[in-house]
Amino acid sequence: MVIMHSKTFCRTWLAWTCLAAVTSASAGAVVLENPHLRLEIGDDGMLRSLADKARGIDYSAGAPAPIAVVYRGGRAVCDAEGPYAEIVGRWVYRGPRFPATGASLQDGKLVIDFASAGVKATYRVQSTGDYLALELLDLEGEAIDRIDLLRLNVRKLPHVGQWLNAVYDDRFGICLRGGNLETNAEMWPGDGEVLLTATAEAAVGFRGATAVIIGCPEPRKRLLDAMAAMERGFKLPSGATFRRSPLQKRSYFWASRATPANIGQFIEFAKRGGFRVLLFSYTSFAKSPGHFSWNDDYRRGMADLRQVADAVRRAGLGVGLHIHYSKAGKNDPYVTPVPDDRLHTVASYTLAADVPAGAATLTVRENPAGATLDDGRRLLKLGKELIEYEAYRSEEPFQFTGCRRGSLGTAAAAHRAGDRAGLLDVDTWPSFIRFDQDTDIQDEVARRIAAIYRETGPYEMVYFDGAEDVHEPYWYNVARAQHRVFRLLEPPPPVCESANYTHFSWHMISRSNAYDVVATPEGMKDFCRLMPCPTAAARVWDFSRVQFGWLGRFGAAPPGSPGPDVFEYVASRAAAWDCPLSLHVRLQELQANPRADDCLEAIKTWEDARLSGQWPIEGHEQLKNVAPADAHYVPCYRQREVFKNISAGRGLTDGQRRILNDRREHHLFLNERGVYELVEIEEVAGVAQGAVKAYVFRRTRQPADAYALFWAVADETRLRLPADPGAIGIFRPFAVPRPFQSEDGRPLVSIGPRTYLLVRGAGTGDVRKMLAGAEVWP
Repeated sequence: MVIMHSKTFCRTWLAWTCLAAVTSASAGAVVLENPHLRLEIGDDGMLRSLADKARGIDYSAGAPAPIAVVYRGGRAVCDAEGPYAEIVGRWVYRGPRFPATGASLQDGKLVIDFASAGVKATYRVQSTGDYLALELLDLEGEAIDRIDLLRLNVRKLPHVGQWLNAVYDDRFGICLRGGNLETNAEMWPGDGEVLLTATAEAAVGFRGATAVIIGCPEPRKRLLDAMAAMERGFKLPSGATFRRSPLQKRSYFWASRATPANIGQFIEFAKRGGFRVLLFSYTSFAKSPGHFSWNDDYRRGMADLRQVADAVRRAGLGVGLHIHYSKAGKNDPYVTPVPDDRLHTVASYTLAADVPAGAATLTVRENPAGATLDDGRRLLKLGKELIEYEAYRSEEPFQFTGCRRGSLGTAAAAHRAGDRAGLLDVDTWPSFIRFDQDTDIQDEVARRIAAIYRETGPYEMVYFDGAEDVHEPYWYNVARAQHRVFRLLEPPPPVCESANYTHFSWHMISRSNAYDVVATPEGMKDFCRLMPCPTAAARVWDFSRVQFGWLGRFGAAPPGSPGPDVFEYVASRAAAWDCPLSLHVRLQELQANPRADDCLEAIKTWEDARLSGQWPIEGHEQLKNVAPADAHYVPCYRQREVFKNISAGRGLTDGQRRILNDRREHHLFLNERGVYELVEIEEVAGVAQGAVKAYVFRRTRQPADAYALFWAVADETRLRLPADPGAIGIFRPFAVPRPFQSEDGRPLVSIGPRTYLLVRGAGTGDVRKMLAGAEVWP
C-alpha cells in the first residue's frame, strides 16, 4: 500500500527546516537529534539509546527493543469487564505482531523494515529546537491493521503523566505525542520502565500519522513551552496556553434550570459563594440535545438566552455552558417522528419474513443473542419506524418478541423480508440515542452549538458532557467528537472540562473529572478523599487540574443537608492542588438548607484566599492527603463502585485505605489582623445530642488558648456552658465579639450560624469537656 498526500500537506512538510543530524554512533546506526535529544536506532530496527544531549544520560531502559511494530490478522479487545469497561479499560491488540527488523536512511528519509510481515514504512523526519517529528509517508507491502510508528522504552522517572504521555524528573523529561487527531499515543508503565507508543490504525487511516518526541530540560518549567511550540507547528488547539491561564483556577456555580425569570437569584447565590463563573446547561433552554429547540422558558429563543448570559456578565461573573453533543434526546427531531439514518446502530438484523404493521414478533435471520435487555435501550430502527422489543429468542427461529410498534411517536408500517433492522445505540442513560461518528450528523450538531456559543457569548468555559457516548475506536472518536465541536467555537473557550478524554483531548480539555452527584451528605468527605484527591495528585503530572465537583445534594430533602464542614473539607482539598470546585444546585435546595449561608461562606473564604494568593504556599502542602505513591487517576465511571466500597468498608486497595486513614480537617478564616489563617480542626461529636456541630482547634499565634467552631445543624439552639463567663469569648465572625447572657453563673450562648468560642488558658481537651457538658437551654 502507498499513502498519498495532498499538495497542501506536502508544501507544509517542504517548508519545514529539517535539522535532523544524521550520524553514526556505530556502524549502520541511525541517529536523529535536536539540540536537547539524541535518538539512536540500530540497523536491526532496535532502539539503542534515547539521550539527554547536554548531560549525556541515556533514558532508554532494558535490553534493546523494536523501535516500531506492525499488526495483522487480529483485533483490539478491551482488557476490562463490567459497565463502562470499554471506557475505563485498555484496548489491547490480540493477534500476530511483527517487530521492526531493520532501519536505514534513504534520501534523507527514515525507512523501517518489517521483514517478517513483508512491510516497509517510510518516514519524513523533522527536527526543531523543541521536538523531533516522524511522519509516516508510505507503507509498502501487504495490508496491516495498525502500526506502532514509534516505541520508546524509557526509564520510569518520578513523574509519570499518562494523559500527557510523558515521564520526567526535575532535570529532564521525555514526552511522546501524536501530531494529529489520527495518531494515538499512550504509555504502558512497568516496574522501573515505561513503554511509550505512538500508533495509527487502518480503521482510522494511516495518512499523515505522526509521532512527535519532546526531550525537555527542566520539564516542570519548560515542557509546556515545548508543547506550545509543537501545537503551533501542527496547528493544534492550544492546550499548553490554556493551562497557563489563571481562568483554570476559577470555580463555578452550576445554576440548574436557569431562566430569564430566576437568573438574578442564581447570580446572588453564586456571588455569596465567591464563585467567579456561573454555568448553565442546555437543559435550561432547550428541549433536547441534537436540534436544541427552545423550551417554553425561552420563548424568544436566542434573545432570551442572550439576556441570561449578559445578566451574568454584568454581575462580574464569567459564563459557562454545559452541553451534550454526541447524542440526541429521544424527543428530538433526529429521533421522532422520523428517525435519522445517521443514528448509530450496534447490530443489524435481516427480516426473515414479511412483517405486518401490527405484528408483535419480528423473525430475523441472525441470532440476536447479546442484544441489550436493559430498560429503555431495547430499540430497533426498521426503515422509518422505531420498534421496542420486550425480549428475543436466541434459538431458531430467531425472533424479537413483545414488540411495541411505532415507538417514540414514529409510524408503524409493514416491512418486507430482507429489510434490515438496526439495534440503536441507546445511551446507558436511556433518554438519548448516540450519533454515528462516521457520518456528518456530528458536524451538523456542532454548527448549532457554535451558533448558540457565538450569538450569546463570550463563554469562559464549556463542559463537554457525555464524551464517553461514542462508538469504537474510542481513542479516536472521543477526541474526534469533541474536536468537531471545539474547532467551531470562536473564540476558543479558555477552559474546557470533560469526564472522559483521550490522548488528543489534552489539547482541548484543560480540566477534568467532574464527578456526578453520588455521595450522600455524610459520605461526601470520604468520596472527596478517594475520588478527586488521588486524581488531582496524578493529574499534576499532566500539567492539568481536576474539578472537585459536582457538589450536589445541597437541600434538605432526604437524605438531608450537608453542613459547612463538608464544603470546607472539599474546598480545602481542592486548594491543596490549587484546583477549582463546582456546586450544582437548584434554587429550592439553596432555600431549603438551614446553613446555606454558612456553606456558601465557607466556599467563598477558600476561593478568595486561593485566587488572591494571600496565604502561604506551604499551606498547600499541609492540606495534601495523598502520598505520591498513592496518586492515581480515578475514572468517573468508577465513582459509584468506589463509593459503594467506602460505604461497605470492603473492596478497597491498600492505597485507598491509607488515604482514608488521613482524617485531618482544616479551617481557614480571616483573623483579627485581617489575614488568612489556617488551622487544623478536630470534631467533637454529640454536642447537644447532635443538634450542634462542633470542632476544636489551637492557634500557633495564641498557644495559651483554645477555640471551638460550632453551629446549629438546623434551628437555632441555646447552650448553657459549664464555664466561667469571664474565661470565654463568643465571636461571629472571628474577632467580632458577640454578647452572651449568663444563667446561674454560667454562660448562655445562642448558636445558629457558624460561631467561634474562645476559652482562655485552656487546651482543646478542656473545650471538649465543656462542650460535652453543655446543656440545651429552652
